[in-house]
Amino acid sequence: MIKKAFVLIATLVLAGCASIPTQLDIQSGPDIAPEAQQEFAYYTPSGPSLNATSQEIVSGFLAAGTSPLNDYAVAREFLSDDFAQRWNPENQTVIRAGAPVFRQAGESLVVVELSAGARIDDQGRYEDSVELSTTNLRFGVALQDGQWRISSAPNLTVVTPPVFSVVFNAFPVYFLDSSMESLVPDLRWFPTKTSTPTRLVNALLAGPSAWLSSGVRSAIPEGTQLTISAVRILNRVAQVDLDSDALAAGQQDRRNMLGQLRSTLTQLPGVDDISLSVNGAFQDIAPGGAEPNDEMSISYVLKPTGVEPLTSIGSMPLSGTQAMVANYSPKLIAITDNGDQVAFTSAEGVFELTNQSLRVEITKLSSLIDVVALEYDTTGSLWAFPADASLPVEVYDQTTVVRTLASPFLGLRLAAAIAPEGTRVIQSIQTEDSESFLDVGVVLRDANSIPLALNKGLRIEPVLGTPIAVAWQEPASMRVLERTASGLTAFSEYSISGPRTQLPMPPTMGIELHAAASSASSYLLSEVGEVWLFSANSWRRIATGVSSISPLR
Repeated sequence: MIKKAFVLIATLVLAGCASIPTQLDIQSGPDIAPEAQQEFAYYTPSGPSLNATSQEIVSGFLAAGTSPLNDYAVAREFLSDDFAQRWNPENQTVIRAGAPVFRQAGESLVVVELSAGARIDDQGRYEDSVELSTTNLRFGVALQDGQWRISSAPNLTVVTPPVFSVVFNAFPVYFLDSSMESLVPDLRWFPTKTSTPTRLVNALLAGPSAWLSSGVRSAIPEGTQLTISAVRILNRVAQVDLDSDALAAGQQDRRNMLGQLRSTLTQLPGVDDISLSVNGAFQDIAPGGAEPNDEMSISYVLKPTGVEPLTSIGSMPLSGTQAMVANYSPKLIAITDNGDQVAFTSAEGVFELTNQSLRVEITKLSSLIDVVALEYDTTGSLWAFPADASLPVEVYDQTTVVRTLASPFLGLRLAAAIAPEGTRVIQSIQTEDSESFLDVGVVLRDANSIPLALNKGLRIEPVLGTPIAVAWQEPASMRVLERTASGLTAFSEYSISGPRTQLPMPPTMGIELHAAASSASSYLLSEVGEVWLFSANSWRRIATGVSSISPLR
């Protein structure tokens, strides 16, 4: 596993390194790109030297494979003429840790041993290794016109973490949630090239990652392909031409298909919209497809005077919450998007305060008392996550019926957070032998969007310590507070799949973490009731006397 987090760097100190581009004009795939359209070079590797040894040729090839410029043109110079066009660098990328070891195995074979910390497959799926794995790459070499060239090689490229952070970018590919009303991101990693739109569409057509597949679906009929292996960009509109299998989609599925493609492609610089056709025939599809649920909402705080907006401390508390605080001594709160329901935990269980026609009612939902997270999802169901990881998660629908979702874990549940669309759930688990990990689970729902199960999903190993608070930040990333071995609180941004970025350490010990009003900001609640805002890469205290924070849901 790559243990050290790395940050996207503005410059790269490597041999032959050039400046990093600041903008990108995405056009068509490389086979049909206009001649005037140029890819930007991140850095320019050197081609093969005259009379280089076979090991030098293999070493130079691996170095040149870190530049995707012009479909890895420089790397192909190290290959024999007949193999150069057959080598597929997009099949896999290995992120190595440490220096490779070269070994000559006879005159015609060079073996390279390296430690793989992570891999990216042909669909851009990032797989981190729990432990470093040793990989042996075999390169056949032969003389061509008196010069050593590679005659056979694995279909992959090898990069270091700093090179990966410059050459590759994260791109969410969007699928539908079970209600068909919202889009769920599935994070992929690709080099930024003129072929990136094509690779994104192909990744969408290939379907979701295995860990996410039980909770999402695609409106694009199975088996649908691009008619040509390229997505063209004309006047900032992506031209997507699918084969006749796409015609099997019904009217609403076509709207959702358009929504999936639009959300996936318009994240690219230079793409404002898409045009969808089938076998060259333009499809006039009415709007109304699903969209990502990424709206930021205001947050409320629990104070001795009641529940108040965080950004308007001192304003009138929500109706009934003054008496709620006085009578129940609540610990955690959760609030629906209209503010009509305020759920809270106390020493006696889980309760819900409801404002109805100027009348306030408080209903006891459960006797569950040791709760680490309390949240509403997008359907209005309330989730209570017990500290005992072996206990089921309790879900209360709008009729206050209690449903229990079995937990596959043992040990302690330290934190939990529901994604904005309600399909993914982060849980921080500490096992009975004190090992910690994050699980991004998948919610299974019935036709009425009622949760039926919470499945184990993608396991993420923490980098710096024990995760004690988690929050969804952007569609495919989360922020995590980790308690280190020295007792400090580290603050990191974790992609759902991909490398981690360490952020400035908080000035105090934190117990809660929440997304703030912008995608780059976060709220931290300290052990002594202070609310700190993280924004513009720095921390600022904005409130005191707070017991809990909840965004509107």
